[in-house]
Amino acid sequence: MRFRHFLCAAFVFPFAAQFAPAQKNLPAPAWKSGELLFYRVHLKIDRDIKTKSALALPQSPTDAKMDISGILQVKVLSPANQTSAGHIRLRTWFLSLDSGIGALPRGAKPGQFDGGIAPGDDKFIDCTLAPGGQLGEIEGLEKLEPEQQTAWREWAARFSAPFTLEREKRKRGEKWNSEEPETTTSPIADLRWQKKSQYVRDEPCAPLKFSGTEGFQRSAASESCAVILSTASLLQKSSRQDATPQDYKLRGLHTQGTAKGTNEVILYISRKTGRLIRATQDVTQQMDVLIALSTAGNQVHYGIQAKANSTVELVTDLSPVPRAKLSK
Repeated sequence: MRFRHFLCAAFVFPFAAQFAPAQKNLPAPAWKSGELLFYRVHLKIDRDIKTKSALALPQSPTDAKMDISGILQVKVLSPANQTSAGHIRLRTWFLSLDSGIGALPRGAKPGQFDGGIAPGDDKFIDCTLAPGGQLGEIEGLEKLEPEQQTAWREWAARFSAPFTLEREKRKRGEKWNSEEPETTTSPIADLRWQKKSQYVRDEPCAPLKFSGTEGFQRSAASESCAVILSTASLLQKSSRQDATPQDYKLRGLHTQGTAKGTNEVILYISRKTGRLIRATQDVTQQMDVLIALSTAGNQVHYGIQAKANSTVELVTDLSPVPRAKLSK
């Protein structure tokens, strides 16, 4: 399961239920050619940047907020479209996508910014799902607006997680640790996520349904789901005094500073189908970094605070409604 480094990306630039019979492992998801799935994606990012410099810098946004909500349709393509045995070719596109994006200079009041709307426009993003859960051979993503790309990547990260868990044969009550490098470009070198995960329990869960008059509601079709909890800490392996990544060195820059963060992901995976029903993610990150020219005294000091929350949920009942209502 991949964790998204929202800060660096922005910086650079009860009720009773009958449980299914106990199973030792999660089932492997099965697919049918032509099958359609729908996922609601909701992502909120809040970022604040404080800048100090002796140089006269052009005014740039210091507060930024992003609120993205939409419906992604996923279609399983026919075997003729598959690239290799065991791989599944998927075609995805946004039926609707509302993007409220704001950038505020420091001291400006909320509401004094221009928000943007980026509706779904039927631009296909094709990708290949490998048996282990990796999504590759992605085509068409570059045609989307940046906020649309962010929403798609958030869906992809959560959608592929059950395949990794099934491959590793995780069992109820099991705990495991892992470490992943942060791959998003950052002015701080060698950042890594140290992650602790647990298959906590099985509990009832249900996908969403959409009503044209009442909006999104939880479906009455409850089923047993595996609850997977992962918590991660962003750790810095590089020196605070010299945290310069290689690409910054090539441009004659030197960086020093610190970065840290936390991330929590909760997955609800169907014990019957092995598919993702619901996923939530909460991220907080901080960065304090000084960027300077190696051959001169020019430097800029950035202090960054960022947080992000996201939800990806399966929608099983999507009545024909105007697109504008789908993301509400």
